[in-house]
Amino acid sequence: MPKHGKKYLEAAKKVDSNKFYSIEEAMKLVKETSYANFDASVEVSYNLSVDPKQADQQIRGSLVLPNGTGKTQKVIVFAEGPQAEQAKAAGADEVGSDELVEKVQNGYLDFDVVVATPMMMAKVGRLGRILGPKA
Repeated sequence: MPKHGKKYLEAAKKVDSNKFYSIEEAMKLVKETSYANFDASVEVSYNLSVDPKQADQQIRGSLVLPNGTGKTQKVIVFAEGPQAEQAKAAGADEVGSDELVEKVQNGYLDFDVVVATPMMMAKVGRLGRILGPKA
């Protein structure tokens, strides 16, 4: 039978396997018993007692974590005029038209998401070979 380490045994003493914990208690216990030297993850499973073969019982969904995932994305917007001002107000990292197209053509790829207004698509369409393939 495999042996467990000191940290694991110490953490296991704090958990009562016969007790059901509330979410608040469980999260507190997860933080207390974490002995890893990295950010550990927690997996949650629910038994919903539904039949996935029935169309009306299929469950799909997503959620937004309260503190996010920790990743930030850099967004550039190809726009001009009042739409450029709206993009800046919405929090775009860079907004531009011809000068931004030229910058991307010259090799600037330090961004994650590109948004273009319909009026700018004629100019942005030329960047298809640069923006299209994911390498």
